[in-house]
Amino acid sequence: MEEKERRVWPRHARGLAGAVALLLLLSGCSALSSKADMAVSTGTAGHAESKAVAPQGAADSAGGPAAVADMAKMANATASNTVSAPAGAQGSFTGQALPDNSDAYTRKIIYTAHLVMQVEKYQDVAQQVQETVKQAGAYILQFNENTMTNEKSGTFTIKVPANGFQSLLSQLEKLNPTMQKSLQGQDVTEEYVDLTARLKAKQVVESRLTAFMEKATKAEELVSFSNELGKVQEEIERIKGRMRYLEQNVAYSTIELRVTQKIGSAEIIQSRDRGPLITRSAAALNGSVVVLSVALQWLVVILAGALPVLILLALIGIPLWMVRKRRLAKLVSVRSTLLEHNQAQANTQTETKDPNE
Repeated sequence: MEEKERRVWPRHARGLAGAVALLLLLSGCSALSSKADMAVSTGTAGHAESKAVAPQGAADSAGGPAAVADMAKMANATASNTVSAPAGAQGSFTGQALPDNSDAYTRKIIYTAHLVMQVEKYQDVAQQVQETVKQAGAYILQFNENTMTNEKSGTFTIKVPANGFQSLLSQLEKLNPTMQKSLQGQDVTEEYVDLTARLKAKQVVESRLTAFMEKATKAEELVSFSNELGKVQEEIERIKGRMRYLEQNVAYSTIELRVTQKIGSAEIIQSRDRGPLITRSAAALNGSVVVLSVALQWLVVILAGALPVLILLALIGIPLWMVRKRRLAKLVSVRSTLLEHNQAQANTQTETKDPNE
């Protein structure tokens, strides 16, 4: 029994020793991983600090325009890496932007509507459209009116706040329920977020170039920094202009409205007041008299204009006509004389032949 107990105790001791060794090993691994994480974070922070400090030292030790350009590129690259753009939110077709869960950006959509109204009374509908637009808080950006032989039309370009876009469409539809309607939306959220990120990056570059200019000691460095700063500021203004354009088009939706009226339609002809028969007959007679008087006036004008020419033709033509008339008279008399002479000779010959027979 004693020998068996002696054999069992070493086995238990070995198991305990193995468990202790395993615990020590696990604790050592966790300590090493925590130290490695601390070392990595420390190295990253040191690398960032070296990037932040390097441009300042480079500004002091820059050797010329090439070094200035390198520092500008490095500042631009660093700013681009440090700026990130959040995602946008969802939107609706009513012209109202819905916020995202993060509330960082709202979806930016430019809404446009194309409407066509076929009406019977153009002037009345055009007046109603202007009043409806004014009541909705919108304004008419552009208006074109055109009149042809068989149609009269007008085109309205209306800008309306995005939150009143759907309401104004409903009001216009009440004026003509049978109008043609086409709606479309352009989502510019991605472009706007990209422009925002680019603007932040360029502003960081602008601030760093300004700091470099303050520390520059040479004229060449100052000129180079100034040129680079001018380029960056030009890009900033271009980005801001595009952002303002998008913001204005998102804030105010566009409605293209075309109102047309057929001038020669049966409804328009029937709606006109022709008046009684006597009145229409008098109007027709008056029109005929006016036409005849105008024709006589033109005839008198034409004769008055041609009178000198007619006088000249008479002075030349009358003598020629008289001379020709005399010649014709002589010719006729000669022909009659010859004819009488020939008849006389014929009679004489017949008389002379009869006695001989």
